Amino acid sequence: MPALSSRSVKTLLLPEASKPQRFTNSETLYNPTFKDTITTLRSYLNIDKILNFKAPNIPVEPIQADAIETEKQDCVYRLGHSTVLLKVDGITILTDPVLGNRASPLDWAGPKRYHALPISVEELPYIDVCLISHDHYDHLDKQTVKQLHHKVGKFLVPTCVGDHLIEWGVEVRKIVELEWWESITVDKTRFVFAPTQHFSGRSYKQRDTSLWGSWAILGTESSVYFSGDSGYFGGFKEVGKRYGPFDLTLIETGAYDENWADIHMFPEQSVQAHIDVQGAVMLPIHNATFDLSYHEWNEPLLRAEGEAKRRNVDFVCPKIGEKVIVSELNVRKNDERWWSEEGNEAKQRR
Repeated sequence: MPALSSRSVKTLLLPEASKPQRFTNSETLYNPTFKDTITTLRSYLNIDKILNFKAPNIPVEPIQADAIETEKQDCVYRLGHSTVLLKVDGITILTDPVLGNRASPLDWAGPKRYHALPISVEELPYIDVCLISHDHYDHLDKQTVKQLHHKVGKFLVPTCVGDHLIEWGVEVRKIVELEWWESITVDKTRFVFAPTQHFSGRSYKQRDTSLWGSWAILGTESSVYFSGDSGYFGGFKEVGKRYGPFDLTLIETGAYDENWADIHMFPEQSVQAHIDVQGAVMLPIHNATFDLSYHEWNEPLLRAEGEAKRRNVDFVCPKIGEKVIVSELNVRKNDERWWSEEGNEAKQRR
């Protein structure tokens, strides 16, 4: 495993007064009003959702740890929301680790997990690289990190996100902070941190005090793009120009609303982002695990599927825990549309 660069060490150990005060987007200044903030909080901590919570029937395929460890082919397992487990060049990669019951700072309120985990934190094998896109609660879970960090080789994170990890017990030597367009190579796989149009902060006081972004995972046989969270912007074309084409894109598709359209894409824009980064096959993430907006749980998948068909984009939507082999994407077909009403009805009849 590579050692921390001197720049990364210096950034992590700087006193608070010497760290960047605020990060900004390259195209759109996202500066919501107090009313906008309250509207967003209402979505996350909606009393009606708490009192009338009813999880949809999300199919889950259990994952065995030894199956991950012995897997030789580049592959992907979706664990839920934006947490994805990958094997690339023989190393194990985990994105945006959120394996708790809620995407919230509170144990008793906030978005609750729809489905069981396909594999528990305790059962996870050694993780060579943990990628983090930004520090929001639905992408970076304190309890998950505290349970997991002893079996992680490196945490690759945006600038200033390392402070959270250190506070939670992660050793400084395991953390590499990157700015937009910086990269690091682990064994044979190159990881590039790229821009998105979003924001950061785990409290109002911490707003935009750490960076956010996406990851290009460039292996010797496969290349994967992990979008993190973003509104639609021109930066996707720049990612495609610099690092595309990608065999597979893991694109944010869900938790959208007109009130925060600048920092979360609508499904049709997610398909366009996939096209912009020069993706071959699109796998929609950021959906079907937590209720983070007002739309129905499966609306993002139905809309993205329809737009992908209209744009002649190859679209794959595996069940939670289902293995997707990257080299077989061109022959893979969705034989069970589990996210549709028709698919659920067919499953119930069997």
